[in-house]
Amino acid sequence: MNKRHQKLTNILSAVTLGVVYLLPIIAIVTWVFWDSFAHYAAENLPIAYDLSGLTIGQRFIGFTLGLVGALIQAYGLLGLRTTFLEAREGRSLSNKSIQGFGRFAKVTLVMVFFGIIQRAGYIALFSVSDPDHLGRLDIQFGSTELKALFVGLLLVFVAYVFAEGKQAKDENEAFL
Repeated sequence: MNKRHQKLTNILSAVTLGVVYLLPIIAIVTWVFWDSFAHYAAENLPIAYDLSGLTIGQRFIGFTLGLVGALIQAYGLLGLRTTFLEAREGRSLSNKSIQGFGRFAKVTLVMVFFGIIQRAGYIALFSVSDPDHLGRLDIQFGSTELKALFVGLLLVFVAYVFAEGKQAKDENEAFL
């Protein structure tokens, strides 16, 4: 591997590791310091909710939803980081690299559906504490989710192609 590619894989693995740590920290900070960061938790929702009335129990439910999503994403990103580290060492098609990318692809696909559940959970949670929007539930599957679904499926397909390529490479090496 040339120095430019090695430098790129070093940067990508470092950035990925940084995001792995950052995702749960953001989820924790948002919900622990709710009064300062509440507007960030609801900024992509279709209605402006009064978030000042959330109880400790409701905040804990929101915290759990946010942290679970962050940890699932971090798990997938650690697989991607393995792929970058293996590539840096010249083992782009190693078993660890293929499995790491496959894990990232599957988690990306899972997060499409978890994101829908998470968003619906936030809306239900926020509407319970806001008398103007009491009992509202909104489940969305629009163009944003469709794009994310397509990307997730594409990544799963690419992971499958890599695994097939690895298998063909191994068979050719065993034959020779």
